[in-house]
Amino acid sequence: MVKGLEIKGVSFAYPPASRALAPVPVLDSVNLSLEPGSVTVLLGPSGCGKSTLLQVISGLLCPTTGTLTWDGEDLSGVPVHRRGFAMLFQDGELFSGRNVGRNVAYGLEMLRPKPSRVKREARVAEMLELVHLEGFENREVGTLSGGQAGRVALARALAPAPRLLLLDEPLSALDEQLKYELAADIRDILRAEGTTALYVTHDQAEAELVADTVGVMDKGKILARGQLADLRANPPTPEIAKFLRV
Repeated sequence: MVKGLEIKGVSFAYPPASRALAPVPVLDSVNLSLEPGSVTVLLGPSGCGKSTLLQVISGLLCPTTGTLTWDGEDLSGVPVHRRGFAMLFQDGELFSGRNVGRNVAYGLEMLRPKPSRVKREARVAEMLELVHLEGFENREVGTLSGGQAGRVALARALAPAPRLLLLDEPLSALDEQLKYELAADIRDILRAEGTTALYVTHDQAEAELVADTVGVMDKGKILARGQLADLRANPPTPEIAKFLRV
């Protein structure tokens, strides 16, 4: 049985701007485990280290200390493109020179061996149906609404069937009503695909819609993890109570 992601004692500090200055700590001995097929949301204020942790997991940043493993395999030294992870950023970052279908196909084209054209087209159609954009293959991305663009970005991230999907405030640019509608859809889509996901946000309502479990994060640490309703009812620390406004 696949063990999923295990993070033990991970810290990260940015190098100082000069020798006279100290490194800038961002993560402080983070421990986190993700079960396969689970959706975990990291909830915390801006600047608490959520996005930095995603970059460390993806391989874009190297931890200062600690270990990361997937199914028991040490990820240190494994480059970004070989981890089998995907990341969905805040603005989706769709490719303006590609139509919707070719955007969704991008990750499939990067696989080695590359699936045949017939298989790629079938997977693109499957993903667009999953995100309720059937028949949008030939649409130009500049004609999409914000919600549609978010769905295309999600379809593109899921198309290569990543073993872990990292979502960095993916709905922050949307208005409140659309954000929560799409958050509920993302939850259903991730569960339909059985995708293991780590999702970061500062929005408690968004976290409650998406998460199987929530980790509350502040000042580079995960302070507690559990059901959001339980954390509100019995906050384990004053810091968590203050953040959740209990």
